[in-house]
Amino acid sequence: MDLSVIIVNWNAKELLENCLRSIESNCGYNAIQTIVVDNNSSDGSREMVARCFPKVAVFNSGGNFGFAKANNLGLAYARAPLVLFLNPDTEIKGEALDLMVLFMRNNPSVGALGCKIKNVSGTIQRLGLQWFPSPWTELLKFIAVSERTFARLPRLFPYHDPEKSGEVNKLFGACLLVRRTVLNQVGSFDERFFMYCEDVDLCYRITRAGWKLFYLSDAEILHLGGAASSSVPGAFSVLMMCESFSRFMRKHHGKAGSAAYRLVALFGAQIRIVALLLIGLIGIAGRRGSGKSVGSSIRKYFTVTKWALGLKRPANHG
Repeated sequence: MDLSVIIVNWNAKELLENCLRSIESNCGYNAIQTIVVDNNSSDGSREMVARCFPKVAVFNSGGNFGFAKANNLGLAYARAPLVLFLNPDTEIKGEALDLMVLFMRNNPSVGALGCKIKNVSGTIQRLGLQWFPSPWTELLKFIAVSERTFARLPRLFPYHDPEKSGEVNKLFGACLLVRRTVLNQVGSFDERFFMYCEDVDLCYRITRAGWKLFYLSDAEILHLGGAASSSVPGAFSVLMMCESFSRFMRKHHGKAGSAAYRLVALFGAQIRIVALLLIGLIGIAGRRGSGKSVGSSIRKYFTVTKWALGLKRPANHG
């Protein structure tokens, strides 16, 4: 067995089917074990896998346990020396799996590997700022208009061009290939993170243990979840993101770091709200569709404000 692929699914039957077909069609010369951990879906996902992909191992986790815990459940069944954590809303393109496996074989100092992630629009998902979150870095992100601002100043900020392969500090959990020996050394996903930051936390631990992270632009997947680049996440996603970042700060920066992040979120949200209101007033949002986007963004930062003040928390999704 060369590669174990673990996919965590929750009510995404059609996307999951497309993902599994793309693996089946592009597995190349490698022996692949595919594991689907279903978080108690009600849309027939498990039945579809059993019917259409008899070689795929699928089991019900028994509840919606989120990304980290479900992946850890699947990891217990993985038999290969390389483990790929893959989102169900992705599709493998061409020789991506072969290229990633070959790269890891030829580069023993690399502990984890990521690849180029494309949206259905054809745009490439940015790698984000290549630093690990701290209250200071999050404040800079709130103050900046967007990460594109940082991308224009690559000499001042840790930015990596997604068109180029190279060593990085962070990778996306949507498609993350990790050595089993590395997971045995640093541990798997931290189950305190329901969703968001679990990949950042794992990358942080991998680099702290002395392993390299690498981004391979020659390998490519399609990520349907990133299709609407201008979309704004719903209230639950916003609240869960805030909660996860707060837990990351507490874990790696202590209670003071967590408290500082809450203040940063409160202050930063007000900056964004004021900026968005000014944009609306001077008419930049007058173009078709942009007014709706500004309104959604304002609601997002009001949600962040409520979280920072302790007025709202993400509902339990167990």
